[in-house]
Parts: sequence; structure tokens; C-alpha cells
Amino acid sequence: MARRTATPVAEERFVREREPLRATGGPPMSAPAARRSAREDALTASGLNLLAGIWLIIAPWVLGYSGADPKWNDVVFGALIGILALVRISRPVRGAGLSLVNALFGAWVFVAAFVIDSSSTAFWNDFILGIVVFVLAMLSASAGDEAAAPRWRR
Repeated sequence: MARRTATPVAEERFVREREPLRATGGPPMSAPAARRSAREDALTASGLNLLAGIWLIIAPWVLGYSGADPKWNDVVFGALIGILALVRISRPVRGAGLSLVNALFGAWVFVAAFVIDSSSTAFWNDFILGIVVFVLAMLSASAGDEAAAPRWRR
């Protein structure tokens, strides 16, 4: 009896179906699943940025900044970071530009630690929060760009 061989079309389909697993160990993600995952990443990063903004607003009183520390800087930039994070949460796929603005605000909070803070409490708070806001904003921006990209770019 002669052994039947698969047609080239059937072999190609078999190879496509046995595509290598993703780095996370699971099967390859479909486009809607990738979009959903990027949306969740943007929501998570923006939600954490909202919390960072709230902390910046209340930190001068919770941490007891000295009289020489500019409390208004943390309050104003905490409010701006929180507002942009809220807007980003309401539009997780299309608001990547807002996250880039938030990254700039995070960079300013970081720089403010060196430029205008006079106590070590204010310095370390602004130093750490500046890095956190910047990193979360960049993660949120990249997740939004990935989700909003047309299929042919993914």
C-alpha cells in the first residue's frame, strides 16, 4: 500500500497552526486579545498614575514638608498628573498623547527634587514619584499606541 502524503496546502496549514508559542508560554494572541491586553495595560498604568497624582497632592501635609519647600509645586503637578490620568482612563486606546504629557510632568517632578526642594523629605518624595510617574506614563503611552495601531502594523 502506498502511503499518502499531505498536499502542500495542508502542510502549510499544519505549520501555521503549530506556530511557536509566545514568550509567556501561551499560544499566539489574536488581534482582539492583543488589543484587549494593551487596553488593560494602559488602564493599569494610568490608574497607578492617578494614585501617584493624588499622593503628590496630599504628600506635603502627610509628610510634613518644611516651610521652605514649595508645596504648591507638588499640589499643582499632582493635580495635573491626576487629571490627565483620569482622562487617559476614560480613553485608554486613543489618549496616548496625554500619557506623553504626563511623562513630561513626571520628568519635571524629578527635576524639581534637585532644583527647588530644600528638605530631604520633599527631595526623596519628588525623586521617587517623578521616576514612577514617568515610567508609568511611558508604559501607558506604549500600550495605547499598540492597541490603536492598524492591524497591518502589528
